[in-house]
Amino acid sequence: MNIKTIIPAIVLPLLLGVSTTGCNEDTLDTYEGENGIYFDTTYNGAEMMSDTIKVHWGLENSNVTSQKVTLKVKLFGNTAPVDRKFSITVETDEGDDLAAAEGVDYVMPVTEYVLPAGKAEVPIEFEVLRRPNLKDSPRRVRINLVENDELKFLYTRGLPYIDENEETQVRPADFQRVILMEETFPIPVWWVIYGELYFGDWSATKAALICDVMNINRKEWVEVNVLTEGYLKYCGKYMHRYLQEQDPKILDEDGEPMVMGPVSIN
Repeated sequence: MNIKTIIPAIVLPLLLGVSTTGCNEDTLDTYEGENGIYFDTTYNGAEMMSDTIKVHWGLENSNVTSQKVTLKVKLFGNTAPVDRKFSITVETDEGDDLAAAEGVDYVMPVTEYVLPAGKAEVPIEFEVLRRPNLKDSPRRVRINLVENDELKFLYTRGLPYIDENEETQVRPADFQRVILMEETFPIPVWWVIYGELYFGDWSATKAALICDVMNINRKEWVEVNVLTEGYLKYCGKYMHRYLQEQDPKILDEDGEPMVMGPVSIN
């Protein structure tokens, strides 16, 4: 994670000394050779173009303080009639300003796993925690597979990056997964029509407070045509009265007392 620049748009297959027939699940039973493990190259149904999985806390309501991330470890090679063990390590890089802290940003997972007899994949569950000041800086932690005599590193894609000498290099992408946690709260597309009228200038802090006070699911808040204009107008009026009743005043991200839009104030 100390790599200077990563080029996420190009992912090349890397086969480490074996035939490509081994990475096709339809031909696993005909593959002859050693066996290996790698992280699934898809996540939530989409192909991954890097080794990083983003955990978006911004669309989770404030009372949601933990999430489960499930990673899938897959077999390269043949299934076996016996269980096969492997392990992981959980690490951050020394000097990384975004390094996650155990017990604050994540719960240490089990580090010893078993690929069951006859199976070609096994899930790894990882719990992430929502630190109170996450919006000030994302956090990340890396989960590494550890190869052994039975399950080696045989297949991965290659991830191009620019090193410190400004030269393009390629490193393995699928023997590790970086869990990146951030608090981004996107602006709803309807904001340009209704938002400024009822809620004033946009801020993620303001939007989060509105959703908390009005008990609005954040995922529904950002969707189109879920919340009606009439309801948004009601929310603006309610929030104006709510803010007027607070002592001390609730401050927005600019350090000034939070205010609603002109229609809600009048």
